[in-house]
Amino acid sequence: MNLIKSTSTFSLFVLLSRVLGYIRDFFIAIYLGSGPLADAFFVAFRIPNTFRRLFSEGTFNAAFVPSYSSELLRSKKNANTFASTIFNLLLLGLFFTILIIEIFMPAFIKLIAPGFSNDTEKLNIAIDLTRITFPFLFFISLASFFFQQF
Repeated sequence: MNLIKSTSTFSLFVLLSRVLGYIRDFFIAIYLGSGPLADAFFVAFRIPNTFRRLFSEGTFNAAFVPSYSSELLRSKKNANTFASTIFNLLLLGLFFTILIIEIFMPAFIKLIAPGFSNDTEKLNIAIDLTRITFPFLFFISLASFFFQQF
């Protein structure tokens, strides 16, 4: 019975997420249309989300969770020390990664979206929007780290 309840709850929230994503895309299409602004927005939206998968959901989780679990089996103190060390490394790594990419954002956008090099307006909008959205990576990765421990 508990399995059915948890599956239903999860399914409801996945459905809600998909509906809200559709509504988001609907409004983006209305307000941005299909032009340079929409292209720049999607690049600025995609870049932090790609890094989020690496730092907060993908490789980091695959490495951290088993290591933390094995430390937890040894002792709670070892696990807390391990988690604190990893948190500090993650904090510093994220800070410097974001700082470096923010400073070199024009080159980074040209690397990620080489087609933007031909359109200066689109390139400049993408650079500005990505500089606004990129710090999201810092906060979502740290939040993900804390959720992994519970």
